[in-house]
Amino acid sequence: MRIALGLFFFASGFNKVFVPENQALMLETMIQAGIFFPTFMAVFVALCEMLCGLLVAVGFLTRPGALVLIIINTVALFTVGLHHIPGGLNILTWYSWLFYLPEPSYILICIMLIIQGCGPWGLDRAISSRFIASY
Repeated sequence: MRIALGLFFFASGFNKVFVPENQALMLETMIQAGIFFPTFMAVFVALCEMLCGLLVAVGFLTRPGALVLIIINTVALFTVGLHHIPGGLNILTWYSWLFYLPEPSYILICIMLIIQGCGPWGLDRAISSRFIASY
C-alpha cells in the first residue's frame, strides 16, 4: 500500500512538473479553485507530491511525507473534489458520493501510514534498527 501510493504521488507530481500539458492543467485547476499565488503553488504542490511520494515509496520519513500528502489531499478535496457531489442528497447518499472521490481514500491511507509507519520493509525501520542496535 505504501509503495503503490508513494509511486502514484511521485508519478503524479513528476508529470505536473515536467509535462507541459499537465503543468497547464494544474495551473488552471489552481486558478479555478481560488488558490492564492497559483503559479507558485502549482509548482510547489507538484514538487511536494513528487518528493513526498518518493519518500513514502521508499519508506524514509514516512510519517512526515504522509502528513504532507494529507494536507495536499485535504485542500484538493475541499477546493475541488466536494464540488463534484450533487446537492440535496441525504447523508448516506452524500457519504457514498464522497468515497467515489479519490482524495478521501488517499487521506485514509496516509492516516494509516502515520499511525503504523513504514512497515517492516522501509528505510525508516532499517535506520531505527541500526540506531537502536548501536546503543
